[in-house]
Amino acid sequence: MLERIKLPLRGALIGFGKVAELAHLPAYETRRDFQIVAVADPLPERRAQAQNLLPQVRVYGDAEELLVRESALDFVDLCTPPRDHAALALAALNRGCHVLCEKPLTLEPRDFQALKEATVRAKRALVTVHNWKYAPLLAQAKELARNGTIGKLELMEWQVYRPAGSGGGLTAWRQEGGQALGGILIDHGWHAFYLLLGWAGETPAALNARLVFSSEESGVDQEAEVGLRFPSCQARLFLTWRAADRRNQGRLGGHRGEIRIEDDQLVIALQGQPPEIRNFPAKVSTGSHHPDWMGGVLDEFLAEIADPGQRRRNLAEAELCARLIRLAYRSHRAGGEWVDLRLHETTP
Repeated sequence: MLERIKLPLRGALIGFGKVAELAHLPAYETRRDFQIVAVADPLPERRAQAQNLLPQVRVYGDAEELLVRESALDFVDLCTPPRDHAALALAALNRGCHVLCEKPLTLEPRDFQALKEATVRAKRALVTVHNWKYAPLLAQAKELARNGTIGKLELMEWQVYRPAGSGGGLTAWRQEGGQALGGILIDHGWHAFYLLLGWAGETPAALNARLVFSSEESGVDQEAEVGLRFPSCQARLFLTWRAADRRNQGRLGGHRGEIRIEDDQLVIALQGQPPEIRNFPAKVSTGSHHPDWMGGVLDEFLAEIADPGQRRRNLAEAELCARLIRLAYRSHRAGGEWVDLRLHETTP
């Protein structure tokens, strides 16, 4: 049964870095069902920028003060570095707020358990920003893979090439393992895993991984190769922060043909037919913020808020992404051996 909700939903941005300013805020400004009324950020210049862009917004120096003083909030949107996500999400849920959170939500099983319990107790939604599935090119690739255009899906490949220093943030927190929780496997691997899950429509049974680190002590992987075995198909990922250029590409292969993803093109090549090329106005690799993809994220968030029956679907997807990342690190430490998901971490 749908819940009756009063629109617009009143919310706060916690963290006002580049992803908040250039992705989340532009999306909210196109909506009538969401309204940002408060912002928290520890940096005075970022609070000033929030006040400049949103003259009516109330600004705070930390999230705790915001949560205490903004007692009428419907939701919070967490745009801080990953280290703080789980604690802030739990605090907001305990204050009765729905929560939208940048990825990764967390990597820790105990955090997921606490967050799931909090969503049930508070009767609130918790949604992680899985924005890449709303990129028009990638959404169309999923539709083609799932509707039988290429026949039974047999192979998925996805590559992410980024030069050193990519990321687009105000600081280099992505290169700090403590704040980022890891390296490219978390920053881009999280996106890659939920894309693969959507394309395959099933959960992998095993994976292996080999990583390259900036240094043994850093905890920040610069490159990752991951293999996955699904019940019905296989997948290969390659992610790097050491490329000469910036691009994404991939391939979805079936027994009747394949779909090639060429950053701003889909090439549909079916057996016995000339290839069909579909062009898109922007490369999926352009920029780091993608405000035009956030509309789908906000629709997903609103759906979980309004319909208790849909809650924790996104949370389950996020939990599986985190589990795959943990097991990929485990595989790397074991020399790249295959890890059977049925034998490892079956409970939180």
